[in-house]
Amino acid sequence: MHYGARAVAALVSVLALAAAPVRAEEGFWTFDNFPTARMQTQLGWAPDQAWLDRVMAGAARLPGCSGANVSSDGLVLTNHHCVIACVGNISSAQANYVRDGFMARTRAEERRCPGYAIQVLERMSNVTDAINAATLNIPAEGFARARDAEIARLEGQCSNGAHRCEVVTLYQGGRYALYEYKRYDDVRMVFAPEHQIAAFGGDPDNYNFPRYSLDFAFLRLYQDGQPAQTPTHLSMRFTPLEANEIVLLAGNPGTTARLRTTAELAFTRDVQLPWGLLNLSEARGRLIAYSAQGPEQERVASSAFQGVENLIKRGWGQRGALTDAASFARAVAAEEDLRTRINRNRASARETGDPWGEIARAQAAYRPFFLRHQLLEAAAAPRSSLFAWARDIVRAADERAKPDGERLPRYTDARIATAERFVLGNQPVSADFETLNLEMWLSKVREYLTVDDAATRAILGRESPQMLAARLAQSRLADPAVRAQLWQGGAAAVAVSDDPMIVFVRSWDGQARAVRERFVREVEGPVAQAHERLARARFRAFGESAYPDATGTPRLSYGRMQGWTQPDGTEVPPFTRISGLYERATGAAPFALTQRWIDARARLDANTIYNAVSSTESVGGSSGSPLLDREGRVVGAGFDGNIHATAGTFFYDGALNRTVSVTATAIRASLLNVYDMPRLVAELEGR
Repeated sequence: MHYGARAVAALVSVLALAAAPVRAEEGFWTFDNFPTARMQTQLGWAPDQAWLDRVMAGAARLPGCSGANVSSDGLVLTNHHCVIACVGNISSAQANYVRDGFMARTRAEERRCPGYAIQVLERMSNVTDAINAATLNIPAEGFARARDAEIARLEGQCSNGAHRCEVVTLYQGGRYALYEYKRYDDVRMVFAPEHQIAAFGGDPDNYNFPRYSLDFAFLRLYQDGQPAQTPTHLSMRFTPLEANEIVLLAGNPGTTARLRTTAELAFTRDVQLPWGLLNLSEARGRLIAYSAQGPEQERVASSAFQGVENLIKRGWGQRGALTDAASFARAVAAEEDLRTRINRNRASARETGDPWGEIARAQAAYRPFFLRHQLLEAAAAPRSSLFAWARDIVRAADERAKPDGERLPRYTDARIATAERFVLGNQPVSADFETLNLEMWLSKVREYLTVDDAATRAILGRESPQMLAARLAQSRLADPAVRAQLWQGGAAAVAVSDDPMIVFVRSWDGQARAVRERFVREVEGPVAQAHERLARARFRAFGESAYPDATGTPRLSYGRMQGWTQPDGTEVPPFTRISGLYERATGAAPFALTQRWIDARARLDANTIYNAVSSTESVGGSSGSPLLDREGRVVGAGFDGNIHATAGTFFYDGALNRTVSVTATAIRASLLNVYDMPRLVAELEGR
């Protein structure tokens, strides 16, 4: 299943494909540049501007995921795996909602998700000229800082309260857009099925089809303590899908890299993916052992475990694509074609220069300090809430004293509310789970950087990873009141704090900042500046009708309800049905049904369409995207891709790549006949 965009971007961030002509049904299109004429020619129908405006207003952006507002009272449909962290956070040993499901039968029973926010895109505007003016004649090593300062200015003058603005980089810097969102900070859980049925089939079925997962959940937006009034919501359609029906997918796909260079491709293949997969595999083993200790440990680890398994499977599929000689040759050929087109025009060649060489040199410069950057900064202490809170508290205290344009991007005036919401959220902490995750990271610091490295000595001192992890896990930051006191107290409170995690982060954060600054200066800035020139050359060569890479922001893709033919000739139909769920059940995990589903069999129509595949595009971050019919009605929620879609970061194969969705018919059937939620169904039907 697709997981959060941030995790995906950390695992895989690059690929090389120059913008060759777009194939049928390919692309993550922005709402202000949708290829209406092309779709009309290909499929015989395309949405008009009113349709696009209505869908944009009804689509929702969740943390690392997507969703759809489906009622006038702020009801949001998304995937279960997008909210499993919330389900776990509102659970306890006495009320295990991960295992048993969560069902609010009245508004009073709806539970707030700690630190959660949902955004709805309202407007977009082009700010390319402003960014270009601010970075004109800036040397490569200072480019990223100058760009980020202008981004902070643009976002700061636009953002206000619940109105949040974000500058989005499109076409690898060829265009910059200011996206204006309405943000809802009070988000409450309404319904989530049991994890056992939401993730039915587990890792064996992940990225596969036929599929039988009930991967959906409902949240509700609140304002001023009351359900938000959302008259521009989307409606749901509960009549069955049909084979070859035209559909669109509206979501927030996280990261694709189809416009990057072969040097970046090789770096991902040879450095990033092998290191990431090795560490994820070890994390998986530790999480399995931890979960086996008992039901409470299994509940605490459920979200992390599901995410790690997903990233491993996706990572192996992506590395397989990158090590495939034909795929790499295709990338090389596309890059050479763009070079040839540029060199035909002397003025274009002079303006473009040698961006490929600059990017290759930046990748070469990154190799010697890649591990240091990952371990100290980009991927420090993964899955540790205590560390993440402490780093935000320590850094925000320092950054708020600086002018807005000189701050780290996370702590600018326009963005710091996100960090504050994260720090102050009432999220429970398990000390032994913290110990597990901290110990693994600390052991990797010692292993990869070596015992004698200055950073290792600063981090570990004279303690072992096991001893230090156990001590740090006792941090008082587990108490939201302590975090609030430190956050509000600022630099003075942080400086005198004796909390073990605050002292720990404070003691070596300078080294982490230094390696971050080196990355920005030697890698991020030169690569971004080179890509801007490549983007302008690509526009001259191919025009401006292509789609940009996905960036975790609202996009549309289109296609049909279609199965596919496997390379061995096997035909895969587009639908599974409820009858197949019971045939697939074995009684043993991960193919075990919950008692509710066993008892409900006679009440369910065996022919109801359950999961379905479409030729729409999706990658990590697309999870929860509403699948829409021609009238803009929600007919399903995308939650995965098939195994061929694991290379979707790199390219789209219309013959094989598919998005997997849980259907509206399955959602309605389960709410009525399994979970006894008629009031929720009435709301979905507008009654």
